[in-house]
Amino acid sequence: MSMRLQKPWARCLSYIGADVIWHSSRDVKILVLLRMVRLLGYGGTTFVLALYLNALGFGDPEVGVFMTLTLVGDLAISFALTYIGDGMGVRWTVIISALLMCFSGMAFAILDNFWLLLLASIMGVINPSANEIDPFKAIEEAAIARLSNPESRNEVFAWWSMLGMFGTASSNLLTGWVLNLLHNSGVRRLDAYRIIFIGYAVTGLIKLLCCTLLSSDVEIKVPEKKDDGKVAEIEGPEDDDELVENEPLLGRVASKSTYGAVDQDGQGPEVNKAALPERDRAQMFTPASFNFMWKLSLAMAFDFVGSGLAQISWMTYFFKREYDIAEGALGSATFTAGIVSSILNLASSPLSRAIGQVQTMVLCHTVNSISLLMVSVPGNKYVALAIFIFRIVTREIDNAPRQAFISAGVLDEERTSAMGVVNIVKTVGSCIGLYSTGLFAGMDKFWLAFIVAGALKLVYNVLILSFFWKRAK
Repeated sequence: MSMRLQKPWARCLSYIGADVIWHSSRDVKILVLLRMVRLLGYGGTTFVLALYLNALGFGDPEVGVFMTLTLVGDLAISFALTYIGDGMGVRWTVIISALLMCFSGMAFAILDNFWLLLLASIMGVINPSANEIDPFKAIEEAAIARLSNPESRNEVFAWWSMLGMFGTASSNLLTGWVLNLLHNSGVRRLDAYRIIFIGYAVTGLIKLLCCTLLSSDVEIKVPEKKDDGKVAEIEGPEDDDELVENEPLLGRVASKSTYGAVDQDGQGPEVNKAALPERDRAQMFTPASFNFMWKLSLAMAFDFVGSGLAQISWMTYFFKREYDIAEGALGSATFTAGIVSSILNLASSPLSRAIGQVQTMVLCHTVNSISLLMVSVPGNKYVALAIFIFRIVTREIDNAPRQAFISAGVLDEERTSAMGVVNIVKTVGSCIGLYSTGLFAGMDKFWLAFIVAGALKLVYNVLILSFFWKRAK
C-alpha cells in the first residue's frame, strides 16, 4: 500500500520539478537560498518605502522623484556589472551586495535627509520594486543557468522564483503585523518604519553568512590563451559517449528545452565564441544573440514601464491613501497572495512543456495585465483589494519561463551581459513609470496610472508573439 502511495507522490514531485532542485548541486541550492533571503529583506522595505518617505514630510511628486533617482543609480550599477560582473566573480559580487544591504538599512534607520537617503537607497538597492529590480541579480541568474542543464533549467528557475516569492510574501506579512504591534504599543509611526529598515540590515548579515558557503564552481570558466595568442582548447573526452555527457549547456540546438530561442539563420547557440574572429569576440553578443536581444529588449521596455507605473510601493500607498486600509491587513493580503503565487509558479514548468514556453509567457502575462487594468476601477475597497490580490497571485507565473527563455537565447559566456541588459531595460522603464505615477498621484489621478500600466503590458504580449511565435512553434 505504501509503495502505491509513494509512486503517485514521487510523480507529483517530479511534475513540479522538486526532484530537479533536490538533485541539483549545493551551489544551486545556496543561490536559490540567497534569493529567498534577499527578498525577505526587500519585501519589508518595499512595503514601507513610500509610507516612510511620506512620514518624513515628502510630498507625492517628491516620493516619485526619489524612487526614480534610486533606479537611475541602480542603472549605473547595472551598466558596470554588465561589463565587469564576470571579472569580479559571483562570490565577490554577492558579498559586496550583502554588505551594501547592511549599510543602507542602518542609514535609513538613522538619516532623514533626502539626498543622503537617496545615496543609501542606490548603494543598498532599497527600491520600490522588491524582486523586480536588482543590479546584482543578473550575476546570480547567469550562475544558475551555467550550473543547470537545458532540460532542467526551467524547473530550477521555477523554484528560484517560487522561493523568492515566498520570501517576499513572508516579509510582507511580518512587516504588516510588526507595524501594527508597534503602533498599538505606542511607538511613533516614523520610528516603527525605521525598525523595519534595521531588519533589512540584519537580513544583509544573514546573506553575507550564506555567501561563504559558495564554491568556486559558481564562477565562469574562461578558456586560457596559449603563448601564441590562440585560445587553448579545453581537454575534452576521449569517446563520443563522454562527449555527449559533457556537452556545453546550450550545445544541443534541437533540444526541446531551448524552445527555439535562438536557432535562426542556421546560427544556433552552439557557436563557441572563442572560435570566432577577434573582432566578433570583442563584441558583447554574437550576431544571432544580438538579433534575439534587441527584439526581447524592445518588447520588455513596454512591460517594465507598466511595472514602474504599478510598483508594490505605490500600490500599497494607494490603498492606504484611498481606502485607509491598515498595514496589518495589507500585509496579510499580500502574504496570502504571495504564497498562492509561489505555489502557482511551479505550474509554469509543466505548462511550458504542454503548450510551449512563449505561449506560457504570453498567456500568464495577459491575465495579469487585464487584472492590473481593473485595480482602480471599483469604488468598493473590498472588490479593489480582491483584484489587487489576484494581480499579485498571477504576477510572477511567467517569470521562470522567461528566465529560461533568455538563458537559452544567448551563449554561456553572454548570459551575464544578457541578464544585465535586461536589467538595464527594466530599470530605465521602471524609472519612467515610477516618475509618471508620482505625477498622476500629484494631480489626484492615481487610478489612471494603473490603467496605463495594464495597457502597456498588453503591448508587450503582442510584441512577444509577433517576434517569437514562429520560433516557438
